[in-house]
Formats: sequence, structure tokens, C-alpha cells
Amino acid sequence: MEISVVLATYNRAASLSAALDSFSKLVIPADLGWELIVVDNNSADMTSAVVEEFKQSSGLEVKYLLEAQQGKSCALNAGVRQAKGGVIAFTDDDIILHPQWLANLHHVFDDTRCSAAAGRVVPVWNHPKPDWLEMEDQLAIVRFEMGEEVKEIRVPPLGANCAFRREMFEKHGMFRLDLGPSGSRHSITCEDTEFGERLIRRGEKTVYCPSAIVYHPVDAARATKKYFLSWYYYNGRSLTRTLGLPLEGTFYFGVPRWLFRGLVTNGAQWLFTFDKNRRFHRKLWTYRSLGNIVESHRLSRMRNAVRTRFATTPSTEGQRL
Repeated sequence: MEISVVLATYNRAASLSAALDSFSKLVIPADLGWELIVVDNNSADMTSAVVEEFKQSSGLEVKYLLEAQQGKSCALNAGVRQAKGGVIAFTDDDIILHPQWLANLHHVFDDTRCSAAAGRVVPVWNHPKPDWLEMEDQLAIVRFEMGEEVKEIRVPPLGANCAFRREMFEKHGMFRLDLGPSGSRHSITCEDTEFGERLIRRGEKTVYCPSAIVYHPVDAARATKKYFLSWYYYNGRSLTRTLGLPLEGTFYFGVPRWLFRGLVTNGAQWLFTFDKNRRFHRKLWTYRSLGNIVESHRLSRMRNAVRTRFATTPSTEGQRL
């Protein structure tokens, strides 16, 4: 078994059916051993039936796992623990695979001896793209595009299209359980990019593979200003949760002073920019700054609570914290 593909899903039976159908169209080299692991994160729809029907009709090696603990990171980690492949690839339940996706991922690991691979994610518009939307450096609409050449990169891959050697999880740990969608915190993300960034910081080689392509249909509900404002706010919270609070510096209400400066700067640019498209993008940055501050305050309260608990708990000889 050379490659295991882990697909975590939650209450998306319809899009999952289309995603699984694209697996049946993959062109796989005869000597490439692989498996598909679908991790159902406690779905309440027809997910299990969709997987079972696909398993019976496709003839592929498909494992179905039910992960009862809510959270995408929990589901991904469950898939990693069950995977047999030397390389573990990940994709989402709302994508369509290019027929050469898996073969090209396999080739890039063989050719470059990399530890991680980032594939291309191409947004597919089934409705008109809003005239206010600028795609450059835009991640609220899922995309990953870094040109036409295979190359080492210092940017973490997206969870919709990435792969890692199995030993990366043994060396550097699993996906963080405090990140990623989970029940009431459905808008918290960065579980995928945090893991990729962790590997890059520790010197592991990440390679961009432009020919490993997944297509990501754009949900019309996500191409709205309301969605973008929410996404940027929670992106600010997610990024702050990923990085944590600095240990030193000037804090107001537990929030680093420089975050307030960022909020004021972005807010002023939003208010005094008159081109409507540029003005909206300044507003998005302001919402991200607000998310930074809200999450910093939350983390500060948690840190203070932990300090208080340890300060008031009698020490025990030989106890390890």
C-alpha cells in the first residue's frame, strides 16, 4: 500500500456523492497500491449509505469510519491512524478530482523525495462571479495556484489537496484538536495550514505539484459579501488561535497593543477609501483585525485561568504538569 487517501465528511451527502464519483474516474498506474478512507464525523444525513453504495458499485478499496467525536481534526486524525500507505493524501467532500490527481501526487513524491506535497485547487464557477470579488490572495473562495512548475515552496498546502509522508505525523504530531470546524465553532479553520506550516518551520521539504489538480465548485452562498465578512472575522480568530499569544509586550485587556493599532489603521482605511471595491476589501481586513482581538482576549482569559488554578492548587511531590 503506497498511498492512503483520507476524506473527512460531515452532513454533505450530495456533494460527497459527486466527489466519490470522481474517484472512480481516476487513472491509476497498475503498480500503484492505494486505498480510500472516508471518515464520517457523525453525520445525520445519508452519508453512510452514499459511501456504501459507492463501495459496492466502484469496486475500489474503500474503508468507512465513523468518528463520533465531533471536529474535523478528530476525523482527520482517525483517518491517519487507520491509513496503511507510506504517503497519506487528503481531500474534501465537495471537490471533483482530475483523473491524473493521484498518479501525479505519487510521481512528485518519487521524483523530489519531498516530505509534503501541495496540489493545485481550481475554483469552478457555476454562477456569475461577483464584480466586487478580486481573486488575488483570496482564500475565502478556496483556491491554491502557484504557477506551472514543480517547485519547493514555503507556503503550507490546503487541506483540499495535500499529501504527507506517514512519518511526518510520527515525527511532528497530529492535527490540532483546537483548530478546524467542530460543532459550535464551525467557522474556526487552519487545522490543515497549521500542520503544513509546522513541517516547514521544522525544515521538512514541501513541494508544489501543479498537475495534481482538484476542482472546487464555488457555492453561491459563499460568493456573498455577508459570507466574506464572516469568513474574514473567523479567519482572524483562527490565525490568532494558531499562533497563540506572545509571552511579552504591552497588553490592553489581555490583547497585544499592536492588534489595536491594526484595527484602527484598517478601520480608518475602510472609512476613508471611496472606491467601492477597495473600500469593501478594507472592510474585510477590519473584520479580520476584530477577529484577532476577540480571540486574543479569549486566549488571555484562558491563560489567566490556568495560572490561577495552578497557583491555588497544592503542589504534590513528584507531580508533573
